[in-house]
Amino acid sequence: MLYDRLVIPIPPDGDNEEQTRWVQRGWDPSKQKKLLDILGDRAYEVPWTTERQEKWRTRFEAGTDFQKESGDYAFEQTRNVLTEGLPRYITGIQAVTNYNSITDVMKDLKLSEQSDSPLSYGTVIAILGHEFLVPYYPKMSHEDLLKFAIELSSEPIYKHKRTSFWRCQREFFNDKGITDLTAIEYAVNEIQTHLEEEKEYLKKKKIKTGLKYVFLIGAITLGLFGGPLTPVGIGSAFISVGQFATERLLNEPEPISLLHDIRRYFGWEALVYKVKKKISKFKPRK
Repeated sequence: MLYDRLVIPIPPDGDNEEQTRWVQRGWDPSKQKKLLDILGDRAYEVPWTTERQEKWRTRFEAGTDFQKESGDYAFEQTRNVLTEGLPRYITGIQAVTNYNSITDVMKDLKLSEQSDSPLSYGTVIAILGHEFLVPYYPKMSHEDLLKFAIELSSEPIYKHKRTSFWRCQREFFNDKGITDLTAIEYAVNEIQTHLEEEKEYLKKKKIKTGLKYVFLIGAITLGLFGGPLTPVGIGSAFISVGQFATERLLNEPEPISLLHDIRRYFGWEALVYKVKKKISKFKPRK
């Protein structure tokens, strides 16, 4: 629903040794093949060949001891190898991470809370969150629900709205100098507009949906920004800027997606109205 295409590693055809290794690691290549058949051209398959594994090993061993101890350096190099050689028409590559607890988020991203002192200028952390709706039919099998989601999110109108939505988010994180709260509010308002367009489209299709949240963390530049920053929310989109610092993200220009309920932790509890239950509890919506 969120992405145009997924880059997925697969065991090479005819490589029985690699197939066996995948089975022993519990990766279930036969189930993967079944799901990939459903995804069709929404999946970009990359055979995890011996050559790619050697390239990964070379890059991993070239890393510093500090990088190797960070826990996810191996995954970073896997991502880099997988995305090499993608067709030129594939742009806006997004690394996606799924966290199960706020403790894992803080530890992995090395986030730390900052004081409320006014910010002047420089690179700061921005955390952007927004709602998105997914088909909700509890009696459907996972395979049938996946087919339904692919069919819906592949329609030209939906694809156009999704593209506009991601362009808006990329522009926010690539901004070269946000100078006041008005600029942040404008970004939130534009994101909210795209969200409402998507919701209206789903409503017209009379599809039963459930509510989820997505969070992106990235670095933005403040230019002579004065005064303490507070979370900004308009409807179902919200942003926190500058309340957190990190040792890691300032060196990584691409945002990282978080599929997790961190709304309350980052100060957005009062910004989302008419929410009576925790987001982590899946709420069906007609």
